[in-house]
Amino acid sequence: MSGNSDFHILTAVILALFALVFGVLHFSVKSQKFSGWVGLAYVAAFVAYMLASTRTPSTPMGLIFLSTGMFWIFSLAIARAIYIRCNAVFPVKLVGLGLTVATAGLIWLSFVTPDIYARTLLVNAGAGGLLSLSLWPLWKAGTKLIDGALFGVIATVAATFVIRVVTINIVLGHALTEQSYTESTYVWLFQLTNGIAALALAIVLLFAAGHDMVLHFHAQSNRDPLTDLLNRRGLKGLFAARADEKQGAIFMRTIILFDIDHFKLVNDQYGHAAGDKVLQRIAQTALDLCQGYGRVARTGGEEFAILTKWMPVETAQFLAQNICDSLRFVVHPELDSNHQVTASFGLAILSDTDSLHAGMDRADKALYHAKQNGRNQVALAKAA
Repeated sequence: MSGNSDFHILTAVILALFALVFGVLHFSVKSQKFSGWVGLAYVAAFVAYMLASTRTPSTPMGLIFLSTGMFWIFSLAIARAIYIRCNAVFPVKLVGLGLTVATAGLIWLSFVTPDIYARTLLVNAGAGGLLSLSLWPLWKAGTKLIDGALFGVIATVAATFVIRVVTINIVLGHALTEQSYTESTYVWLFQLTNGIAALALAIVLLFAAGHDMVLHFHAQSNRDPLTDLLNRRGLKGLFAARADEKQGAIFMRTIILFDIDHFKLVNDQYGHAAGDKVLQRIAQTALDLCQGYGRVARTGGEEFAILTKWMPVETAQFLAQNICDSLRFVVHPELDSNHQVTASFGLAILSDTDSLHAGMDRADKALYHAKQNGRNQVALAKAA
């Protein structure tokens, strides 16, 4: 008895610690959006486990009902967390309908026509069904090892609910009372498997959180914090990744550099806060116009670069000219109404042997030529 008591205390403490850890992750790391739901799940798991481990034949039905509710909340919160992590749309209406029907059934089997056998089946079916919702988004997004691990653990935990239903039929049968239930082997098995499953799932979820944080921080190191565009480092990585995408003799890859004309005057006359707004608007305009054509990066203060996909040179020139023409019509409320913001562009064709540095150097010389010729225009660099 003492051993069981020690196991219950240890399990409850660990569940509480996991709830605390995931709660801290949620409030301290912005990228950990799913951790708040996991923290809620383990708060529910802690409450459910404490209520279940102290249950006796005289435990009020209200507390038993609360324990079941916490059990379902655990499964629901885990499913919701997985959907958030996988950027999937959670089936709110389906889950709401299912929970309404299940809760109505639970109330009926608890208070109107008490039936511990049917109620136990319903509790396990509900928890298993809610947890199984997690499997679909994981299956669709399962390109990483950690997704496969999560899928495997959640599928295993959900399977234990099926095993419990079989166990109820074999071990307990239909003639159940609160007395025979609380003194049965099933209760011990129920608490043991619940504790082990919750702990195993928490460990894998912690690994998932750590994995996601590493990916997030790596991605952030490749991005400009003001505009959320790629930075110079991110552009280098993109250049290396796309080196082998050539699609035909007439398709070339180009690098387009552009620099906002007289941007120092914007900062001097209107302040750096206004200048930042202008940079963000310019970045968004270029990003919108480059959809399907290439990626935009901020490589310096008011300097931007576009690495195009493999395409005809004429298409790249049209893209650069379109952005150039569009920028002067962007409205900047922070500036005087007659203050027009323009940019000068330099475009260089990248050969198969070009490095990014060499291509950017030629594009920069073309950009300088555009500025010398009056700004607000596109200049094509000489061939390498």
